[in-house]
Amino acid sequence: MKRIFSILILLQFISNDIFSNPGDTTWVTIYNQRKLTYYGDYDTTSTLPTGKRYRKIRLHYILGTYSCPGNPQYCGSWDYTTQLFAKPPGEDTVEIARVITPYATNWLSQNKKHDYVIDVTDYAPILQGNLGFRFGYQGYSYGFHITLKLEMIEGVPVMDALRAKNIYNGYFPYGNPGNSIENYLSSKTCSYAAPTTKAFLKNSISGHGADNTNCAEFCNKYYQLNINNNQIAQKQIWRSDCGLNHVYPQTGTWLYERANWCPGAVVWPIYHDISGITSANTNFSLDINMQPYTDNGSAGYGFASQLISYSVANHVRDVSIEDIVAPTNDPNYFRNNINCANPIIKLRNTGTATATQVVFSYGLTGMTPLTYTWTGSLAFLAESEITFPPSVSVFTNNTSADFSVSVVSVNGVNGDEDLFNNIYRSKTGAVITYPNKFAVILTTNNSTDPGTLKNETSWKLFDENNNLIASRTNANNLSVYIDTVNLQPGCYKFSIDDSGCDGFSWWAYQYYNPNPGTGTVRFDYAVFPSTFAYFPGDIGCNYTQYFRVNPAPTDIKKLSGNKNSADIYPNPAGSTLYVHIDLNEESSSEIMITDLTGRVVMERRTASIRNNFEKLDVSELASGSYLVHVLLKNGETITKKVIIQH
Repeated sequence: MKRIFSILILLQFISNDIFSNPGDTTWVTIYNQRKLTYYGDYDTTSTLPTGKRYRKIRLHYILGTYSCPGNPQYCGSWDYTTQLFAKPPGEDTVEIARVITPYATNWLSQNKKHDYVIDVTDYAPILQGNLGFRFGYQGYSYGFHITLKLEMIEGVPVMDALRAKNIYNGYFPYGNPGNSIENYLSSKTCSYAAPTTKAFLKNSISGHGADNTNCAEFCNKYYQLNINNNQIAQKQIWRSDCGLNHVYPQTGTWLYERANWCPGAVVWPIYHDISGITSANTNFSLDINMQPYTDNGSAGYGFASQLISYSVANHVRDVSIEDIVAPTNDPNYFRNNINCANPIIKLRNTGTATATQVVFSYGLTGMTPLTYTWTGSLAFLAESEITFPPSVSVFTNNTSADFSVSVVSVNGVNGDEDLFNNIYRSKTGAVITYPNKFAVILTTNNSTDPGTLKNETSWKLFDENNNLIASRTNANNLSVYIDTVNLQPGCYKFSIDDSGCDGFSWWAYQYYNPNPGTGTVRFDYAVFPSTFAYFPGDIGCNYTQYFRVNPAPTDIKKLSGNKNSADIYPNPAGSTLYVHIDLNEESSSEIMITDLTGRVVMERRTASIRNNFEKLDVSELASGSYLVHVLLKNGETITKKVIIQH
């Protein structure tokens, strides 16, 4: 009897290991705050569960910084290429993720880190047992540490992954007349075995290096994909959205467009579905050709091209909520939050039947949920961001809370075939509250939009129904604009746009953009003038802030405290200089401009004021550095430095 009992216990253990428990999640840590202290490869081995079936496997790539000990170690925390490889025995060593580190020289002082989340379900067949991993770090200075964790969610996948096989793998020279990249991208004979029904070419490609034309990092080139000598696709190897990176601001040139990568971002792969033009157990030729180009050969592209094979789809009528874009505290959606009006989710069709209608239930925990019916056409494996209608009633508590969204029905039928991917939750915080009446003050820099010949910076204000209710566009350079708004209670979105995608105040202007000066955007009280909100200038393409206006007056404190203050702009200035004087009480004042030797070059007296803009004509002053002094009646002097450039 004792032996039989032991066998039953053993069978129970084996059963638990073989059969999945849908929704259960196993976490496996590959590295935990591993300091990156040298250029090259960091190898390790991890033990992963075996015999499990996973609906999804997500890699959490958590990047942080550490304090370097100094000599001989050098810490820069700049934008470096990093790669994670899985090394299954007897199979190809395959790259499963590529991330470019951010310019993060200020992260340590801010105690900052970032969790990049990457779907690696393609590699489910090899992510098991005792598995070798390699983390490649191509940084020539140090200061980063890395934590890598696998989030393995049990359940039935969209399709069961079968195999990942390398086609092209490595860093290849580009533009070298004596060593063409086509020597490395030669035609390959490929095949995949039954029961494969879906096959993809997965391309992770990024360009690096700098030759005479800044290739390959800053040149926009394409590749052509040929199957059986027929071109089936042409793709640009380019990222045009670096100025919208959610990891910002950074301490370097993070906002420039690059060859399929951005500092502080995942290098997202490009998928080509080749199922319809190939078939299992049949050879076919595959060839990638780069756009013709010749230079001195210092440019190159990093390739990880893989043939990914999947079995038959496991569902017909099924959708999956992949993520919540808003509202959420997730820093990967920083620019979209904290949203107080329109929830946004990512929905994927994980069934072979086209999704044409999905009913959702959503809201904050503890509140009566709302319902939204989406209609459209979402094909198998297609993904879409869905924006729910204005839902300000969901956020009336204006506190930190849990937000959830769930699928009620698909194509008119309650539920769908996999209930475990039908609900998603996020953490969200309180939305900032502003008064109903205030002034939006824009001071422009000297950056001209080549299309409009006006300043690059503009702002727009939208209500909770996304109606435009106020804006300042087509502004002139080196000017001040004051627009007063009077708002009804509700949720609002304030959006600042910069058409040059380099913000309106950026540290690198002096090196990369001749004499643009510095712009500012802020909110001032309309009744008792003083500033209560400043907005950052290093925004890239856009800055968005959601805020609420409550029915009752709000007690918002003056941002500058109880101190008298003065601001000058633009700086550098051209022919016109504005001085904004913000005082705690009425007072007369005198504005005096001196050169750096103390010689007075301009004076201006003002009447009794509390808040005022003084416009000064400085066109007669020579280019150079000056001091602006604001002398108050009580003897206090406020001094600011200004540069005048003609």
